Amino acid sequence: MKPSNSRRLAFGLIAALIALGAAPLFIRNDFYLDGFILVFLWASFSGAWNILGGYAGMVSLGHNAFFAIGAYTSTLLFLRLGVTPWLGMFAGGLLAAAVGVILGIVCFRLRSHYFALATLAFGQVVHILTMNWRGLTQGAEGIALPIEPSLAHMIFASKLAYVYLGFGLFLVVLATAIAIERSRLGYFLTAFRENEDAARALGVKTGQVRLIAMAISAFLSAIAGTFYAQYVVYIDPSGVSRLQLSVQVALFAIVGGLGTFNGPVIGACIFVPITIALRSYLGTTAPGLHMIIYGLILVLTMLYMPKGLYGTIRARMKARSQ
Repeated sequence: MKPSNSRRLAFGLIAALIALGAAPLFIRNDFYLDGFILVFLWASFSGAWNILGGYAGMVSLGHNAFFAIGAYTSTLLFLRLGVTPWLGMFAGGLLAAAVGVILGIVCFRLRSHYFALATLAFGQVVHILTMNWRGLTQGAEGIALPIEPSLAHMIFASKLAYVYLGFGLFLVVLATAIAIERSRLGYFLTAFRENEDAARALGVKTGQVRLIAMAISAFLSAIAGTFYAQYVVYIDPSGVSRLQLSVQVALFAIVGGLGTFNGPVIGACIFVPITIALRSYLGTTAPGLHMIIYGLILVLTMLYMPKGLYGTIRARMKARSQ
């Protein structure tokens, strides 16, 4: 891609970020602000998943477990020990990273769909634990956080505060993805994804770089879980540990552009408004309809844009510049 096209994409990204950051200031309707919050939340979670599933090509269906670890760790530390969620989210992130590394050591020998199935089983185990370990998680009853707006509690009376907290989280995930993509780690992950044997022949320590990617991905996923808990001020297994979460964030990244730093946010900007609109206009008359639409969009993307929206646009711009 020519430098002019690269600069054009960079300017486009900066303009889009400025627009996303400025738009909430002119919105007074809480319904629309909630939409921005959900876009930032799921774009962040999807971006965290993309570090492992996109750059490394290790498709995980167990990231719901890391999301749940973050949500439950910060919540339990806050309620039982009085630890502020600002610190609790890092505790949850570190715990999720440690669990992710252990999972990687056990499962990285598996390939393709076998790895996906192993992570699926792990996610389901964590979901079952959150359902049945009532002494810790209170099971399906869930845990409610006290609604006491306070900066120390990471609970706010205004949705606008959550918008910019979510925007900050999204920027952190985006910056991490960009840094990885342009670093040696990103090149090593891409080499492993394309051809593991060739990468090893070139001296890439594939096991080590995958564990690093897993740790970063799990850590950021747990941070997103803490943000969810503090925004909803209530967590239960159906909200933070169900399998659908892993499938959803993977779908966002695949449709937006797998292995690209802005693919997840493109996917979130497409799917979150669809879900909100369907639930607003149809309510409970057609439960699960959004998942059917998700599936149709995924099939069409795989058939006509296998590189995702961003990947397809970038490839066409590159072709035109040649």
